[in-house]
Order: sequence, then structure tokens, then C-alpha cells
Amino acid sequence: MTEVLPPELARLRDCIDELDREMVATLARRQRLVEAVALVKGDPSRVRDPERVEAVLANVLQAAAIAGLSAAIAEPIWRLLVERCADREVVCLSAGPATYANACCGCQAES
Repeated sequence: MTEVLPPELARLRDCIDELDREMVATLARRQRLVEAVALVKGDPSRVRDPERVEAVLANVLQAAAIAGLSAAIAEPIWRLLVERCADREVVCLSAGPATYANACCGCQAES
């Protein structure tokens, strides 16, 4: 039997579902940029850069504070995201440049 939700709860859940779809699209765009970065780096030994990780985190935490996003949410999510993106760079470099030759954020298609 399907639970009948209060209309306000159903509306809020619909909003969350839509936002999740937008976030997935944004993360997919970020992944394409990571793939392009891998091609520029060209060497798996250049993938992980602790100074860059900390710079990204500082930028994210500053943006989170401005947007009203809890640092307790933002920081662990971005640390995991950056780590998984580094893993993705290694995959791209292992697969060879031809596999990701068209890696891009999609910006060329937007102009």
C-alpha cells in the first residue's frame, strides 16, 4: 500500500528530486573537465596534488559559507569528490588519450 503524503511534503520531495537531477548534471560536467585535465597532465604521477586539493577545499568552504551550506556537509563531500575525480583522472590516463579526446565541460557546445 502506498503511503499518502501530506501535499507539502510531496512538493518538497519533488523539489529535492529536481535539484538532485540538476546536481547530477553539474557533476557530470565536472567529470568531463576532470577528464580534460587528465589529458593535459598526461602523466598519472601528476594526478594527485595536495596543494591543489587544499585550495579547492578553501574555495568550496568560502563559497559554502556565503551560500549558507554547512561546512560539516561541504567539506567531506568535496574531499570525497576530489579523491574520486583523481581516481577518474588515472582511469582516463590508463585508457589512453583517444578514449577521452573529446573530454570537455561542454562549454564549446554552449557558445
